Amino acid sequence: MSFSTDLAKLVTDQVSRFVTLNGHQLAGHVANLDFWTAEVRHGLQVLDGYGKRFRSMKAAQQEHIAEHDTVEFKLNDPCCTQGKPAPPRKVPDGDLKEARLALSEATRRFLVRCHSEGLINEAAFRKACDDSGIGFEPADVARGRR
Repeated sequence: MSFSTDLAKLVTDQVSRFVTLNGHQLAGHVANLDFWTAEVRHGLQVLDGYGKRFRSMKAAQQEHIAEHDTVEFKLNDPCCTQGKPAPPRKVPDGDLKEARLALSEATRRFLVRCHSEGLINEAAFRKACDDSGIGFEPADVARGRR
């Protein structure tokens, strides 16, 4: 896990929990819908910006190593073998994509539930999806019209 995937998981878990709440509890979270859509958007931005931040971090580390002739000692080696520091490890793209999908799906389910419970109208549903940075299907809108 990384900061990016941990942050997304935290928001995903919270939003996923909302879907399981009673209507009156759900209404309480709808009162803070702007906050939650901003948290979702932030989580997605963190995931989407990971590659650029990682490349920047890696380049800065490599530059520092080159400028300072940095060496790393293997602490478990009784001979104190030294060598170049290992490059930072990148979070696999699959983990980032999985976290993004989970956050988007949990948010979509939350917003569909809010709409189908009559807690938000279609315009508010569309705005919340847009504000969150997630898409929806026409069937999601139709569920709220029942």
